[in-house]
Formats: sequence, C-alpha cells, structure tokens
Amino acid sequence: MPKLSPTMEGGTIVKWHKKEGDAVKGGDLLFEVATDKATVEHNALDEGYLKKILVPEGAEALVNQAVAIFTESADESIEGYEPEGLKPEAAPAEEGASAEEGKAPPPAAKKPGAAMAQVAFPIEPPLEDYTFEFDTGMHDRLAASPLAKKLAKEKGIDLTSVKGSGPDGRVMSRDLDLALPDTPASFGHKGAPTIPPGTYEAEPMTPMRKAIGEKLQASKTFIPHFYVQQDVNVEPMITLREQLKAGGIKVTFNDFIMRAAALSLKEHPVINSGFNSDGSQIVRFKTIDIAVAVSIDEGLITPIVRHV
Repeated sequence: MPKLSPTMEGGTIVKWHKKEGDAVKGGDLLFEVATDKATVEHNALDEGYLKKILVPEGAEALVNQAVAIFTESADESIEGYEPEGLKPEAAPAEEGASAEEGKAPPPAAKKPGAAMAQVAFPIEPPLEDYTFEFDTGMHDRLAASPLAKKLAKEKGIDLTSVKGSGPDGRVMSRDLDLALPDTPASFGHKGAPTIPPGTYEAEPMTPMRKAIGEKLQASKTFIPHFYVQQDVNVEPMITLREQLKAGGIKVTFNDFIMRAAALSLKEHPVINSGFNSDGSQIVRFKTIDIAVAVSIDEGLITPIVRHV
C-alpha cells in the first residue's frame, strides 16, 4: 500500500481494475484506494503479471503492507513466497486454544523468481505525528502524540510506563489500550454504556471518517473555542457582489466571510493562536490560514486556504 498523503496510515481498497492473472504494463490503473483525504487511483510502476491479490475490495491495508504479488512471467510460481513490507496485526487466539495452534508457522523461504512483488509498492518510512518544536532545552521530553497525552491524562496513565509503537518509540493513542491507569477512577465516574448485542448494526469507518474524527477532536483539545453571535447588515456586501458579478468576477458569500474573518484575525492577532502539543506554551501564528468545511459524499473535508 503506497503512502498517498502525508497523514495516511492506511487505506481501503475500493476497486481492483485488474484481476489475478492479468498482464500489467507500467502506468496501468491497478486499483482505487480510499484514504484519509479522498479516493485515489494508483497506477503500476512497472510491467509484469498480477499473480495474487492479497487485499480484496472493501478490505483495509496499512501503508507499506503488500496488497498484491506480481511476477515477471505468466507461468512463474509464487508458492512459498513471503511478501515484504508491513504485516497486518494477527487476531488474538481464542481462549482454550492449544499452544501448538497458537504458534506461528515458520517463515517461508522467498522465491528468487518473484522479484516484482514489491516493484509497484515502494517501502516508505511512516511520517511522525506533527508537533510544534520549541528550543526550550527540554530535549528529554517524553515523545508522545497529542492525542496519546490527552487520553493518558484522562485515564490517569503514566506515559513513562507505556511502550510506544510509533517511530523512535513514540507513544501513540493505540498504545494506551493495554495500559492500566495509575489511580483508581473517582467516585461518580460512569463508563461508557454497554449496548446489548443484536440491538444495533456496526458500520466500520472509512479512513476519511477516521481522520475527520481525529482532526475534530484535536481541534477541540488544542484550540480554545468561543462563540460570537451578531446581526450584520449585508446589503452593501450583496450590492458589491452583484457589481463584481456584472464585471465577470464570481465571488461567493463564503469568500466575503473568509475575508472578514482574516481581517479580524489581523486586527486581533491573539485570536490567531493555540496551545502547543503538551499545553505548556501558546503558539501565535504569523500567517492567517483558514480551513473551509466542504461536504462530499464520503464525509467532510476541510481544505486550508493559505495567507487569506
């Protein structure tokens, strides 16, 4: 699975445009993948034969996980070939299963002939979570993602006792699932209600919807929110818009609102700020960048308009 966006951690195969046994040329459309940003087409980087599809339509794969095996010739065997790249996490063994059943099979020897298995999917190192960097002399600060720090604080978990699975041992939010809180829950705290089985239908989230949830949660956590309601006479704005439209310049009402927000931020720069990743400093931005919510069939995206 190639990395198709800076924040992509995995993707869902929406459609395969080639089937097993098909000949593939460089530039041929292989599959469509739904990422955290959009649905993207991926083309082959070299020619060969699609010998086996490892990730079918509707299934999700991690970045750098093998999704298919290619060979150089149509009659080349892939028996015993073990694809390179990341491996999907194995499901936990059921209780009562014998120790013999729980053992993983020994790694199969690689077939020298299956040289094209990874040609179309080059291995790329995953990007680290973005954090603000400050030269404060605190170089021994614990490496953890902002969401992991927030969850650790809420659950009372000491991050120094958690083994990180991210780059360079960075503690990620998923690492806290197996960690135990240091202090007992306070009286009156209620956990999430348990929904009886059979009373609901579970729908897996697409990578885009997962990204939407994470971004909205981060926005609420690290940017102070306040709300202002005011009545405004927009008749002059409507008149100006009609004049511009008559001159061949198409301007939407959103354009006027964004410009008004940018002028307000320029006049009150303290509002154009937020907290750093651990909440110890206020970050004041030197540019005015505004994200605009755009609704599409797959969810909600927020492209950023720079230097408004």
